[in-house]
Amino acid sequence: MSTMKSLSSQDYYFSIVAALKQKNVPPGGEAMMEAILAAFPSGSRKIVDFGCNTGWISRRVARAFPRAEVIGVDENPAIIDVAREVARLEGSTAMFSCVDIAALPGVMSEADVIICGGSAAFFERPLDLYRMVARCLRPGGLLMDCHYVYDADAPPCLRQEEKETFGLGWMPDGLNDIVAVHEDAGLSVGKIKRLPRFHFEDSAAARLARDILHTVPKMQELAEAMAKRRRLISKLAHHRHPYLLVARAGERIGAEGVRQRKRTEVPMALEAVTSNRHVSVRHPTVAARSFWMEAARAVRLQSAYS
Repeated sequence: MSTMKSLSSQDYYFSIVAALKQKNVPPGGEAMMEAILAAFPSGSRKIVDFGCNTGWISRRVARAFPRAEVIGVDENPAIIDVAREVARLEGSTAMFSCVDIAALPGVMSEADVIICGGSAAFFERPLDLYRMVARCLRPGGLLMDCHYVYDADAPPCLRQEEKETFGLGWMPDGLNDIVAVHEDAGLSVGKIKRLPRFHFEDSAAARLARDILHTVPKMQELAEAMAKRRRLISKLAHHRHPYLLVARAGERIGAEGVRQRKRTEVPMALEAVTSNRHVSVRHPTVAARSFWMEAARAVRLQSAYS
């Protein structure tokens, strides 16, 4: 495992996921998956799971919409190998593609729905990412975007540890920041749903796997890395809520009945979308506009799932 030390924290994290073939879930877990499926428009023909990781979301969507073309995309070849293997074993119709950033528009174009199950957090320049998503969606197509939104009193030291441990790029300053970036990219947020705080279950199988790894000399570093991440996630869970934002391309709609001011349209020329794996400079946080601060307070969050 010594070779992993030369990897970035993000690549190290994904190498663990791939090596253990971990089940990836979006922020909020099963409740978020139910919220995503409930928001799907009827008749969706092409669905893209952007940053699909090991493909759990893709396979769930393919099962729910057997007539749709479901494509999971990620730039990590080891993760895509795992996603393909599990899909084959499950008999899933979901397809998976290892695509670098430059080639993404060709795979994602003309999508009816694009799902970002937390993948936006791994990009340094979210505005570039969402502009690409807006261009790839059909007119009226939907983006299902999942985020963790932190309480105002969340300890800064925990947030910094999260960034360093998982190799995060974009760490938005609350819901206003996320909505503002969507709007600047030409996407109109039509629904915002807050879910209950989400705690990962430490199953008996997971504990057994860690115990076994600890007995193998070459795997002890991996076992400790798993334990460290588990402890951090447990701490973070007390300071954040999962949110689903549903945004539409090609139309201007209000967020849960909030009337939207007319704004200058953002030029839609495609810019380079850069992953944090290749860039170290933080993109400045988009300044929240006073209108969005007012609108966000007026957003009526629907009842959380029990």
